[in-house]
Amino acid sequence: MNTPSKISITAPARLHLGFMDLNGSLGRKFGSVGIAIDSIETSVTVSKKPLVNNTHIADNIKRAYEYAKLILKAYELDESVDIEIHKSIPEHAGLGSGTQLALAVGSAISNLFNLKLSLMDIGRILDRGNRSGIGIGAFEHGGFLIDGGKGKSEDLPPITVRHDFPSNWKIILLINSREKGLHGKKEFNAFKTLKPFPKNQAEKLCRLVNMIILPSLIEKNFYDFSNGIGELQKIVGTHFSPIQGGVYSNPDIANIMSFVEKQGFNGVGQSSWGPTGFILTDSDTSAHKLVKDIRKNFFCKDLQIEIIQGRNNGSVFKKIDSDIHTNSKKQNLKKE
Repeated sequence: MNTPSKISITAPARLHLGFMDLNGSLGRKFGSVGIAIDSIETSVTVSKKPLVNNTHIADNIKRAYEYAKLILKAYELDESVDIEIHKSIPEHAGLGSGTQLALAVGSAISNLFNLKLSLMDIGRILDRGNRSGIGIGAFEHGGFLIDGGKGKSEDLPPITVRHDFPSNWKIILLINSREKGLHGKKEFNAFKTLKPFPKNQAEKLCRLVNMIILPSLIEKNFYDFSNGIGELQKIVGTHFSPIQGGVYSNPDIANIMSFVEKQGFNGVGQSSWGPTGFILTDSDTSAHKLVKDIRKNFFCKDLQIEIIQGRNNGSVFKKIDSDIHTNSKKQNLKKE
C-alpha cells in the first residue's frame, strides 16, 4: 500500500475587487467580488518527519509552521512536518498571501494524515476567510468569484457565483514593494471605527454587481464590465478613505490611476487594502501600450508593473508516494 510522504501544492493569488454590502441590515454582511490571477502564486511542499522541536526556523516560513501546528493540535496529532516554500505571494499587498499559504499547508497536512478536511474546515481552524470567501474560492476553483457574505452563524462566506474570466482580457498590476496594506489587529480595528455604510449604497452595489458586472462578464462585454468594476471600486474606496488616506492607500498609484482614467481606462482599483492597484484592459496589445505610457509619464522606482490575466483553475496538487512496506526510494509523482 502506498501512502503519500510529500504533498506539493501551488495556489494562485487573487484580486479582491470590493464588497457588495457593508451595511449588513439583511443579516449578511460584506459579500465579496474577486478574481483568481495567474503568474503570482504560493508554492509549498509539506512532508512527514519525526517529531522534533523546531527552534531554528527561517523567518519567511515561520507563519507556515504556525499554521501546521494549529492543524496538528486541533486534531491531536503527535506528528511533525517539514515545510519548503518555493514561491510566495507578496505579503500584505492585497493579493491574499496569508489565506493561500494557510490553505496550502492545511490541505497538504489533511492529505498526509488522511484527515479529509474541507477548505471551510481549514479556514475556520486557521482563522481565514472570516469576511471574504474569495481566497478560498480562488484556491478551490479559480476564475471570477462572488461570495454570499458572512451570516449570523459561524459558517464562512459561501461562493455563490463562479465564472471563467476571459483569457484575452489582461490586467495590469501596480505593486509597491516597500509598503504593506492594513492587516491583523489594525485591519480589525479599522472595520470597527468606520462609519456605518449607507443602506442605499449597499443596494446600489448589489444591483451593480448582479445587473451590470456579472452579465457583462458572461457576455464578454468589456466596456460595461470595466465601468462596473471601476464604479464599485470608487464607492467602496471612498468608504475606506478615512482609514487609508483616500480611495487608494498609495499616492503614487492614485496619480497613475487618475492618468489612465483620462486615457479611457475606467476599470481601475485597489485590491483589498492595497497597496496593489490594478487596471483592466481588453487585450494584450492595449495592456503593453498602456504600460509603456505609464513608464513614460511616471517615475516608477518602487513600483513593480506586471501584465497578467485571470486564472480559471484553482490550486494544483502533486502527491509523492512512497511504499512504507518496502522502503522503496522510487517516487511516483501524481496530479490530484
